[in-house]
Amino acid sequence: SDPNAAGRRHYRPAAVCLLILVVLLLAAITILGVLLTPKRDQLETRYNNLTSEEQLDISYKKVSEERDQCQKKTVEIQKKTDELQKKISQLVKDINTPGWKYFSSSIYFISSMKKSWSESRRDCIERGSDLVIINSREEQGFVEVWRRGEGAWIGANDRDSEGVWKWVDGTTLTSGFWSSGEPNNKGDEDCVVSGYRSEPVPNWVDVSCSYEYIWICEKKINS
Repeated sequence: SDPNAAGRRHYRPAAVCLLILVVLLLAAITILGVLLTPKRDQLETRYNNLTSEEQLDISYKKVSEERDQCQKKTVEIQKKTDELQKKISQLVKDINTPGWKYFSSSIYFISSMKKSWSESRRDCIERGSDLVIINSREEQGFVEVWRRGEGAWIGANDRDSEGVWKWVDGTTLTSGFWSSGEPNNKGDEDCVVSGYRSEPVPNWVDVSCSYEYIWICEKKINS
């Protein structure tokens, strides 16, 4: 007998078994592929949905932040609007206060009676103002027209330090509309009258604070 033929007969069943295993393996792979494909598609869909939800959540948070910022700005604008409206209402009220006149961001009151400088200032303070501080030639001209030819107290004095003239707000009087030879600092002349003896500008003089004159109050309308 042929020994090679006998060997081939022994290998043939093994080859057949191997072929069957390969076929079964391919079949198993195919079946698993068929079974797993829907699962894979489902997982991909869930992933895509999750990604979309995350993006939606991020977008929602962004929109919420923008909304909150808009609301905050709206509140701030409303607050500023209310403050502006309040200032406008106060401005209208101040300008139309009976007995007061408006000039260049201030309103002024002139008395009809005469008092000392201290009493005059007290009256101004009670009216929510103070004795007038004259900062310009135009303001001095306004005072001149309104004082009706009478000397009037203004808000300057050197009572704290002789020769150092200051306004009632504490600022130093560096220039003014003094009459010739004034201020002369005679005796206790520590307060200032504008229009002494009806003289034209420049017409400031220093006189005793105890003398009695009419007075002019000034109130800044933005204060």
